[in-house]
Amino acid sequence: MVTESRAYIELIGYFTENVALFEQVGNDVNAPTVGELIETQISENVINFFEQNPDLPQDERLDVVREADTIVTDLEEFLSRRIEQKATADQQAFIVEFSSLIKNLFDSEFK
Repeated sequence: MVTESRAYIELIGYFTENVALFEQVGNDVNAPTVGELIETQISENVINFFEQNPDLPQDERLDVVREADTIVTDLEEFLSRRIEQKATADQQAFIVEFSSLIKNLFDSEFK
């Protein structure tokens, strides 16, 4: 599965290398929190994955959802003290990029 792959471990390494980015506190009251952004971006990428793979069997779809939940949990643990803060523009960009890389892992795993 994705979360047990070498590529995921490397991607988590990339995330931890950039975790200092989350020390900044966003001040835009209209910005999503870091936690909201993570959940939204991972969810959107999983939905996109499902739309691109309409013939994926139900049991594999459930595996993808479980894996996505694990990924969100991992990220929330890394950012536990920062999860409720408003996301800065740089944090938003990083989370969008990181979520796309996660989707690429699913694309590779289920081809």
